[in-house]
Amino acid sequence: MFRYAEVLIDVANRRLDQSYHYLNPENLDLKIGMRVLVTLQSRKVQGLVVNLTNDLPEELASVNIKPVLEGVGKDSLVPPDLIELAHWLAQTTICSIAQSLHTVWPLLKGKVEEWVIPLASLKDSDVQTLQWLDPDAFRAISVLNRARSKGISLNTFIKRADITGTTIEKLIQQGWAKKETRFVSLGEGLVKKESLGGRPLKPKILTGRTYELTREQTIAVNSVSAALEGGSSQTILLHGVTGSGKTDVYRELIAYVLDQGGDAILLVPEISLTSQVARYFETQFGDQVIVLHSGLRPREKMKAWEDILAGHKRIVIGARSAVFAPLLNLRLIILDEEHDGAYKQDENPKYHARDVARKRMEQLKGVVLLGSATPSLEAYAAAQSGKIRLLTMTKRIGESILPPVEIVDMREELIQGNRSMFSLLLQQKLRERIERGEQSMLFLNRRGYSTFVACRECGYVVSCPNCDITLTYHSQGQAMRCHYCNHKELPPLTCPKCASRYIRFFGQGTQRVEEELQGLIPEASILRLDFDTTRSGDAHRTILESFRRQDASILVGTQMMAKGLDFPNVTLVGVIAADQTLNMPDFRARERTFQLLTQVAGRAGRSTKPGEVVIQTYSPSDGAIMRAAQHDFLGFFWEEIRYRKERKYPPYTHIVRVLLLHEKEDRVIKGANELGACLIQGMQDLKYGNNEIDILGPAPAVLTKLKNQWRWQISVKGRRLDILRAFLHQGVQRFSKGPASSGVVLNIEVDPLSS
Repeated sequence: MFRYAEVLIDVANRRLDQSYHYLNPENLDLKIGMRVLVTLQSRKVQGLVVNLTNDLPEELASVNIKPVLEGVGKDSLVPPDLIELAHWLAQTTICSIAQSLHTVWPLLKGKVEEWVIPLASLKDSDVQTLQWLDPDAFRAISVLNRARSKGISLNTFIKRADITGTTIEKLIQQGWAKKETRFVSLGEGLVKKESLGGRPLKPKILTGRTYELTREQTIAVNSVSAALEGGSSQTILLHGVTGSGKTDVYRELIAYVLDQGGDAILLVPEISLTSQVARYFETQFGDQVIVLHSGLRPREKMKAWEDILAGHKRIVIGARSAVFAPLLNLRLIILDEEHDGAYKQDENPKYHARDVARKRMEQLKGVVLLGSATPSLEAYAAAQSGKIRLLTMTKRIGESILPPVEIVDMREELIQGNRSMFSLLLQQKLRERIERGEQSMLFLNRRGYSTFVACRECGYVVSCPNCDITLTYHSQGQAMRCHYCNHKELPPLTCPKCASRYIRFFGQGTQRVEEELQGLIPEASILRLDFDTTRSGDAHRTILESFRRQDASILVGTQMMAKGLDFPNVTLVGVIAADQTLNMPDFRARERTFQLLTQVAGRAGRSTKPGEVVIQTYSPSDGAIMRAAQHDFLGFFWEEIRYRKERKYPPYTHIVRVLLLHEKEDRVIKGANELGACLIQGMQDLKYGNNEIDILGPAPAVLTKLKNQWRWQISVKGRRLDILRAFLHQGVQRFSKGPASSGVVLNIEVDPLSS
């Protein structure tokens, strides 16, 4: 038996972000990966055993080592590869190890509580006497009797018995009860040791292949299968045009992996897509498929983990967080639509699912397959440089072809007197589809009715009191709403600043598109797909199934409808305002515009009926729009990559951004300046040259105030990510020891996807 346990403390405090040594009591039978209860300073906290040893570091030779108090969850040990993954995640995202552990292993979630344990039962002969002499004690002991030997949490005990702490202390002194500290885990009791290892030897495939692979699909499947057979870690980019059958490639590869005794994860960019994608796979693989995402209730998620750890589920389909699924023999991770920004976590730890997938497959010697019709520039550049493999599928399956795209210059529409948001060409084509019994999809990447409400006399714009952002007017409910914190208020009748009556709605959103379209083409039946219409759990699926049944002739929506949708009767796609994403203050704006337009255009003509696309814009000569209209990814890639290289943007450099948040503006400004000084001091100490690291800021964030938090930022930029991480980590550690850090929250993001 080892004398000491090295324990990672579950405290999200950078000053305590390290492992500590504790005595290993003989009665606990500690194991690596076990959760434990330990003493830290004057409080009891949860920790995770990461090592068992007989030796102490020299600096601890004269220190009084405290013992581990209790072992928690003896039957659900964190696997060694996931402990290693948590360390890697903390290092690469520059967050605390506690935050990364909770992300990697959600069974850690819980809390330390005081519990009251009964030591004696109240006899019938004592009931009347005690009830008459001490009603408080009688109520308390009655509650303890019902709790029996397992005890009851202190807070629950006080509420149920309606007593004070004085009464509890009296009960303890008289020998009726005792108090003890427990760690109550959310997942305790769900993962049982005897349930492990019950996986079937062969997959239960319900149906054979219901599709025929094309030549390109067959080449892709054979190439990835060969990589899986090779037994070494690989990342492969599958660049297939919209409609080329990437999903069938995924199904074929997962069937192969299961037949070889392995498991697979398929990631999709949004939770709303998981159930739709899962249905394809459940048809073939039945109950071996499980859906896993952050939208599940805690108990649902814990039950899903129990099934996975028991080996009853072999295929995990989910959004970003499903990349951590603890499959027993994980061999393949697929990221569909790998370019999508939703794969980047926006809270600490700010990981990218693509990076986590590559790390896991590096550990387990498996394959990461990245699939997209519009790969991210970083992924495609890595493929061009030979860092990852590239497979291409250039043709759609069946008889469908990529649709022709027409660009409409909305400046010309104004000259011709058309002040509608719909060009004359788009109006004509919409009516043609209705007459032919075909369907259309209209895309606008902004929900609501109007984008802002402003005074035409003084220029006042109605903004959110909690966030540095304008309120969006929604005709449904006749209210203005903040799309960040959900603050809601009625639109003013007069200007709050100058009292003018000329307060008007400006801009356009999906609600307004739907309303104006109904007025323009009264015979059209219209559905709308955006965040507002899909708030309830089943609304997304209900709307799409209704459109698939052809209950409506037109679907109006945001980027929700740009991904993974396949409607055979859709022959027209219209983009209302291509400039909305193009003019964002972000160096990735052109890339996002190209990706979005290409993906939306790909919804048209996916069956035997030919499709058409109309893009409306005020910038018809912009390269991103023109290349998207030509379905020319390669042309766009080489143009954009030259632009990135000239301006030293990723992938030619790396950026690490530190976002500082506080409820008081002066505190966050002081903290930002102090962090900047710590970084400059680190630059002098480490003697980094100007070519190695640039410090940008401190400066206000793009959204200066969000959800009542003031936001400032500092970024460091350089070619070598390892140097940037080490430099910033030292600066943050130095900052955390100073008074200016008190109460200031740091959000650190490597290579942020937005400004």
